Amino acid sequence: MTGLGAAALRGPRAGRTPGRAERGLPRGARAGPPPPPRSGPGCGGAPGARGCPGLRPGLLGGRGEARPGWLRCCEGCPGWCAGVVSLPPPPPHPPPLFFPPSPLFSCFFPLKEYQQKNSPGATAGTKKKRKTKEGSRPATPTTDDQQPPENIQNILKVLVSDLNRSNGVAIPSLDKRKVRGFHCQVFVPRSFSSTEGLRQLSEQLNGLVSQTRYQELAVALDSSNLTNKQLVTKIEELVRNNPTNQFDAEKKEFEQKFSKEQAALREQLQVHIQTIGILVSEKSELQTALGHTQQAARQKSGEAESLAARLHSSRQRVSELERTLSSISMQQKQSEKHNKELVKERDNLKLELYKRSKSSEEIKQQNSELSEKVHSLVSQNSAMKLDVEDLQKKLEMAELMIQQFSSQGGSLDANQQLQMALEEKASLETQVAQLSESLHQLQAERDQYVEKLREEGSVWQQRVQQLSEQVHTMAEEKEKHMAKIQELEDNVTELLSTSGRLPSPPGPTAAELSLQEEIQRLQQEKEELHGQYQAQVRDNEQLSHLNREQEERLLELEKTVQRYSEEAVDRQQILEDMQSDKATISRALSQNRDLKEQLAELQNGFVKLTNENMEVTSALQSEQYVKKELAKKLGQLQENLGELKETLELKTQEACGLQEQRDQCYSHLQQYALAFQQLAAEKDELHKQFLLQTQLMDRLQHEEVQGKVTVEMHLKELQQTKVTVTFVTSAMYQVEQERQDLRKQLAAQKQQCRTLLQQIAALRQEQQHHITLDGGKISLTTPTLCVQLRFTELMREKADMKERLEELEHRCIQLSGETDTIGEYIALYQSQRAILKQRHQEKEEYISRLAQDKEEMKMKLLELQDLVMRLVRERNEWYSKYVAAAQNPELLASQPEGVLPAERQQEAAPNQEDPTAKQIMQLLREIQNPQERLGSLLENPCIPFFYRADENDEVKIMVV
Repeated sequence: MTGLGAAALRGPRAGRTPGRAERGLPRGARAGPPPPPRSGPGCGGAPGARGCPGLRPGLLGGRGEARPGWLRCCEGCPGWCAGVVSLPPPPPHPPPLFFPPSPLFSCFFPLKEYQQKNSPGATAGTKKKRKTKEGSRPATPTTDDQQPPENIQNILKVLVSDLNRSNGVAIPSLDKRKVRGFHCQVFVPRSFSSTEGLRQLSEQLNGLVSQTRYQELAVALDSSNLTNKQLVTKIEELVRNNPTNQFDAEKKEFEQKFSKEQAALREQLQVHIQTIGILVSEKSELQTALGHTQQAARQKSGEAESLAARLHSSRQRVSELERTLSSISMQQKQSEKHNKELVKERDNLKLELYKRSKSSEEIKQQNSELSEKVHSLVSQNSAMKLDVEDLQKKLEMAELMIQQFSSQGGSLDANQQLQMALEEKASLETQVAQLSESLHQLQAERDQYVEKLREEGSVWQQRVQQLSEQVHTMAEEKEKHMAKIQELEDNVTELLSTSGRLPSPPGPTAAELSLQEEIQRLQQEKEELHGQYQAQVRDNEQLSHLNREQEERLLELEKTVQRYSEEAVDRQQILEDMQSDKATISRALSQNRDLKEQLAELQNGFVKLTNENMEVTSALQSEQYVKKELAKKLGQLQENLGELKETLELKTQEACGLQEQRDQCYSHLQQYALAFQQLAAEKDELHKQFLLQTQLMDRLQHEEVQGKVTVEMHLKELQQTKVTVTFVTSAMYQVEQERQDLRKQLAAQKQQCRTLLQQIAALRQEQQHHITLDGGKISLTTPTLCVQLRFTELMREKADMKERLEELEHRCIQLSGETDTIGEYIALYQSQRAILKQRHQEKEEYISRLAQDKEEMKMKLLELQDLVMRLVRERNEWYSKYVAAAQNPELLASQPEGVLPAERQQEAAPNQEDPTAKQIMQLLREIQNPQERLGSLLENPCIPFFYRADENDEVKIMVV
């Protein structure tokens, strides 16, 4: 259609025939004389009618001329549309009038050209461009050529009447006309849901109205100017060529045609004015609708923001309540753990007191046994004194007898008796010396034992003082905790009073009910803790009573020790009298051994007590750390209580708006609170399992360290054995080399001996020959002596070599024995190394299993988190649906009645039908029962131990 409008405006080009595209003929169009008008649907009809009249005037031109004609726009359209058709040159006739194009195809000019035409600076440019393109077309008209104000007032009246008639309803005839004109897709106004679409529609309508009006007026003025100029030129030609009569007739014809054209233009102008009025009315209606929609959108956006803020605050409140619940549950668990540890410590202290009472009773029994033994020794000493007196009497009698025998002249028998008596006396003196030495030893051991008892008594006193101080500190800390608990109770009562003063909603909210349940649970826990505290106070009183009794026993023991020290002088005298009894000495030695064993047991008990003391100190440190954490958590609880006050106030304000949502939210909150409590309990169990795994890992690390130490020791032994082996091999190699050298030397000496023997034989022959020749005149003493000396030296060297060979063989035997022992050591080391490798492999497998289990637990935790997030999302979706339904009750009314009971049944259904809930429960069961896989891990028993290097880099292992 734009091609048709452009062709009509440009006109035919001079010098050539226009083609089908320039003429604007569509494919299948045919030109001809105007057929009789008929009614029917067509592409371009009269404005305001529903159908196309079938015919429309157009321009028929060709070979430099144009004339009006009729054409069919397409094969499917039964009507006729105006267009430009090229035809052969007609006979001379008056110039035709120019009909302006239809306003419907001018709607498609862009808005920029309209703005450029309206702007004052752009009018000159548009005039120049139009002159260059159209040739003989005059400039665009100014605002002076527009219609008068009377016509404008009439247009406005028509618009107002159309508005009153339409009442905000779009006229369908204009839409159909715009759609059907020339098969062009004209913009049809429709209802938009968004503000942007309405704004764009209003802008397009404004542009289209102003653009169509301006373009129509411009085209009309251009066409009128063109026709006037053509008429003037033709009138001048006719005046020149034709007489006045023809001129008058033609003038009348032209005036009639011109009046017809003006009537057609006026009709078109009225049509355009009506369309402009309709568009203006639609624009006003759309603007009003747009204003209403904007107000509604603003109201809805404000409502949505307020609801979102409320939802956010409620979610924050729920999250804070969940955090407080989790923190309170954690604190409760920690307090329970602390109470359990205290109970364990109390039991341990009771066991220690019981053991100490037993040990004190055993010491009393030993003291009583020792006193009995002392009494028996005293009796034996008295008996020994009597025996000594008898022996002294016998000695005196023997001396008298000796004097008598000596006075009588002393025979051999008397001398023998004297010697026997002297020998007995010497033996008795030696026995007395031995007994005195043993007595001194017993005294020294007794003194050492007394000193050890005193030291142990001082240590026990220090231990009792430490325990009393610890009990005192624990009591003070408990008092502090009770004061804090009372403060928290006061705060809770204040909160309850403030919540009672506030205007109570028609029913308690879910959060308030949960808080009341938590407060009741906390009160129950407080009562339980108070009962545990009272029981612990009783236990502490019992422990203090036992400590007092133990102190009294220790005082009694000290008194007995003092008595023993006072009786030490008497015992020394008694032991000095016990010189002649070997049986008593053996008994004393056995008792000494028993005492040594008891001392060793006491030392072991002291070591155990020191270890227990270290454990108690570590437990106290851990308790102090736990108490600090409890203090921090109490501060957090106070802060949370302040936040709870603020949130309670906000909740009371929001309760009026959330009464309808309360019941459903309460049910969901209960479900999620239970789920979160289960998750918290499962998290604690997972934490315990993680601690167990960390302990196992620590044990494995300790075993690895021990294995490394043993491996290093074995490596050192291996290195030593390797060094010894290398040394032995080098020594063997040297010995073999020496043996080969000696063998070579022996072979050389044998050869020398053989050569010497040969020389001797040759010398003997020469000597015999000289003897035969000289007759024994020359003496052979000197060479024989030299040969004998040489032979003796050779024999000595041979004997030395044999001795050296024997020594080397002995050394080789020793080295072979050492190599055998080294081989045995190497075999042992290899077996130990294989055992260590097996253990190391088992540990690595154990560690890998633990790592796998840990990764599996992590994966399960991640799955749990995903499932919980899915549940939360589902809850949020349900909540958003519920909020949308609450905000739009019309949707609820429009929904069928069968939907609501179905939803209620789904809500009433248990959580077990939810697949996510099932998965969560399965994962929780798997996490709660990890013993199936831990059984394989705990098949190899392991002993936990702790090691610590001394100053001498020696490791002392204490097995727990």
